[in-house]
Amino acid sequence: MNHMGDTRCEPATAQQSRPTEEARTLPGDYHVHTTFSDGSGSVTECIERAIAVGLAEIGIADHISPVQPTPWQMPTIPFAELERYVAEVRDAASRYDEITVLLGIEADYLPEHEEHLRTLIDAWPFDYVIGGVHMVDGFDFNDPAMRHHPRWSDTDTLFAAYYETVRRGAEFGGFDIIAHLDYIGLWGHTSGAAVDDAIDTSLDAIAASGAAIELNTDRFSDPAGVMYPSSDLLRAARARGVPLVISSDAHAAEQVGLLWDEALERAAEAGFRGTLRLSDHTMVPLPQVPRRILGEERSS
Repeated sequence: MNHMGDTRCEPATAQQSRPTEEARTLPGDYHVHTTFSDGSGSVTECIERAIAVGLAEIGIADHISPVQPTPWQMPTIPFAELERYVAEVRDAASRYDEITVLLGIEADYLPEHEEHLRTLIDAWPFDYVIGGVHMVDGFDFNDPAMRHHPRWSDTDTLFAAYYETVRRGAEFGGFDIIAHLDYIGLWGHTSGAAVDDAIDTSLDAIAASGAAIELNTDRFSDPAGVMYPSSDLLRAARARGVPLVISSDAHAAEQVGLLWDEALERAAEAGFRGTLRLSDHTMVPLPQVPRRILGEERSS
């Protein structure tokens, strides 16, 4: 399901992925968390930051779990707070003329809870839904307490299970964006050649679903200190015509739009000519951005 106008775009082709020849503006930030889940900034504070750094669009996308209490440690919006969440973001969207504000959600994906997830996301007027994989076969790999768990001793098996879960999430068909692809490497582990087929299959499924992937800029708080996905996966996604968005995964207002210059360079190096604008599902050209942008010195 495509939540922008209820018309999911078809799997991207070279023709569909060609950016429009309009003014080159900074890509919107569609992966922003607030105090409704595990962020420290309010909805208003995050929007004000996006305006200050020159973004044309922002999407608030707090965590939601299809089952509560959740089987993992990550805070999510309680079901009882969903109505207030939707109302607050919608109200904010109506109060700002200088920026487009979208109502999103980052839905935690587990194959065994697909039915609950479908019911949940269909019940609310989200503009878009991000699919996030944070648990594999009951293993909460995102939990710092699991960093040295024995399951990491068989890295290839765990990585393959992760990409199998991503594949199933893409085939679920409820996501407009697949979050932080290859996030399974957050503790610094890498996969071997035995995982290549699982990676390829997951990318094929994403391409077939019509979903975009995000270039997640949150390397400043990530344990591995990297952006997701890797350059190799970015190029592989581009070769399949998968659309791209750039996302901060902000958990504080000051992180909105952070490291956009570095992300734009990485996107261009991977062969992307544009990014997907979620408000109208239009491809817009990558802007030419200097090394110093948004009042931030580029980090090394």
